Amino acid sequence: MVLPVGQDTGGAASAPDHATLMTARLVLRPLSRADLPAMHALLSDPDSMKYWSHPPHTSLDQTEASLDRALVEDGTCRTWAITTDGQHCLGWTTIFAAKDRMGWVGYILSPTLRGQGYAEEAMRAVLDYGFEVWGLHRLAANIDPRNHASGGLLRRLGFTQEGLQRRDYLYGGDYLDTGVFGLLADEWRAKRHLPPRTPVLQEGPVVLRPLRNGDADALHAAYGDEDSMRYMPHAHYPSIDQTRAKIAGIVAGVTGSRNWAITTDGGECLGWALLHKETKAQIELGYILVPAARGRGLVKAAGVALLRHAFVDLGKSRVEAVLDPRNLASAGVVRALGFTLEGVRRQGFARENELVDSAIYGLLAPEWADVQLRGKG
Repeated sequence: MVLPVGQDTGGAASAPDHATLMTARLVLRPLSRADLPAMHALLSDPDSMKYWSHPPHTSLDQTEASLDRALVEDGTCRTWAITTDGQHCLGWTTIFAAKDRMGWVGYILSPTLRGQGYAEEAMRAVLDYGFEVWGLHRLAANIDPRNHASGGLLRRLGFTQEGLQRRDYLYGGDYLDTGVFGLLADEWRAKRHLPPRTPVLQEGPVVLRPLRNGDADALHAAYGDEDSMRYMPHAHYPSIDQTRAKIAGIVAGVTGSRNWAITTDGGECLGWALLHKETKAQIELGYILVPAARGRGLVKAAGVALLRHAFVDLGKSRVEAVLDPRNLASAGVVRALGFTLEGVRRQGFARENELVDSAIYGLLAPEWADVQLRGKG
């Protein structure tokens, strides 16, 4: 996260009480001096600080100075420790530099929680606080444009990228670009009050029904299996509680995605299918099956149902699928569905300690329609 340069914080309306915020999986409590060790662990971690506004801290004194600034009570800032139990700090999120009902947001999360929707869940609660409790008119964020994960998070939350400030930020002797994002209160309210719709979808042997909390135990057969998760964005979950927490967050709507259980009769969950990262023009398709359900054509049938829903019901012009290029089985599925390999994004994200490429597949509405006509011919 890049801090806004030269932001004047004077004249801000006083912030409301620094309340503890609760979500489906998180307790966001006010940051405190007891969080210094956890804060230093993040601010001294080179990977966590890769796209931050300053280099990793090399001394506890540097982190203590940052904590002092975060705890200043001048009515312009509120910072919450991100916790799962109300105690142990696993990151933080903040509204700062508030003036004239406008402010900035920032966030950072422990590597142990990344890739599970926690940052989005925390930010949704903070945005609600900023717009509905504090009464702010606008919130903005500056990021390093190379930080695609942060940019994706902001877009899912409803932020608009308003511009790119070229080489305006001095970092370690280099001038870097800054991506500028903004979200207005009325935009947030409109997005928040329109939850994604997940109707029951059917195709061949598959019935896709809305995902439920109770599906977590069945899905752990995939999420707890090292081989099943080999090409997924995060490693397998050793504990079923991790899978239950992930599914609880998804069902609670914290990811803003459309999620279905893959079944054959509307009952037992055999996998998870989703449409996510939605924009006005496109949406991304994803899926996973439990090992016992493979080899029965269920994923392809689920894909057919999702594509019909995306193009016909949602009116999208493009559907995307992003795969690890080594996942040949999944690549075969999306090609069978009509997708075209458009390119490979090299080392686009980090999975554990490995930089991983992403194969980008796309399918356009006219191409999909042509596939349907050929299938009926």
